[in-house]
Amino acid sequence: MDIKIEDITPSKAEAWLNQNKSNRKMRDGVAEKYADDMKNGRWTNCPEPISFYVDGDLADGQHRLWAILESGTTQRMPVARGLEREDGLNLNTGLGRSLIDNARISGVDTGISAAMISAARAIADGAAPVGSRSNAAKLAVVEEHREAATWASSNVKRVKLLSNSVVLGAVGRAWYHEADKDKLRRFCDVLGSGFSDGASESAAIAIRNYILAKGAQASSSALWRDSFLKVQNAIHYFMQGKKLSVIKGVADEAYPLKARRRRSA
Repeated sequence: MDIKIEDITPSKAEAWLNQNKSNRKMRDGVAEKYADDMKNGRWTNCPEPISFYVDGDLADGQHRLWAILESGTTQRMPVARGLEREDGLNLNTGLGRSLIDNARISGVDTGISAAMISAARAIADGAAPVGSRSNAAKLAVVEEHREAATWASSNVKRVKLLSNSVVLGAVGRAWYHEADKDKLRRFCDVLGSGFSDGASESAAIAIRNYILAKGAQASSSALWRDSFLKVQNAIHYFMQGKKLSVIKGVADEAYPLKARRRRSA
C-alpha cells in the first residue's frame, strides 16, 4: 500500500468518483455538511486517506470527494493506493468519537458539554430550527453563544422534560435581553422546583405544568416553533411579574436574537 499527500481538485474528485464502482450508498446531508465547511474555511486536516483498491476502485472517501466537487475547492489529503479487497473489512470500523470527545481530546474546546451544544444550537436557531450541522459548524455556534449557553445550561435545573433544548434555548435568548439575571435565575429555580412565591411567579408554574403535561421537545419544526414561543412568552411574563395561568399560542418571539445583546454583570 502506498500513501501520498495530494492536492485534490474538483476535476480530480469528479474523475475519481466516476470510477467508483462498489461503495456504500451516500448518506443524506453528509457531503453537504463537508462542502459547507470547505467553502467557509472550517474544514480541517483529515488524517484518514482517500483510499483505492489495487484495481483502482474507490475504497473510501466518496463523501469527501463529493464535498470537494460541490464546494469547488481544492483540498490537501492523504491518498492511499493498493488496498487489497479484504482490507475493506476494516475500513471505518473503529470506535467513533463524538464531537465532545474530539473537542476535548484535541484541546479545541475542553469545556464543551452536551448541554452547552444543545443550548447554543437552540439559541442560534430560535423558533426556526436549522437542520443537521457539521462538527465544525456546531463548534462555531457554541463559540458565538458560549456565554449565554453556559449560563442557561448551568441554571436550568436538570429535571426530566424541563431541561430540554427548547427550554435551554428560550432561557439563553432571554439572557441576551434581560438585565436582571437574578430574576431570570429565579425563573429557572421555580421552573425546576415547582415552588413559587405567588401570582407574580405563576408564569413559571404555568409553563412547567404545560411542559410536564404535553412536553416541550418537538418532533417537527412547527411543534418546535410553537413550544419555543410559549416558553419565551412565559419567561417574559415572569420577568414582568405578570400573572399567567393558561398557556396559549403565541405569534411572535418575546426575545428575538437580532436584538442588542447584554452581557451579565
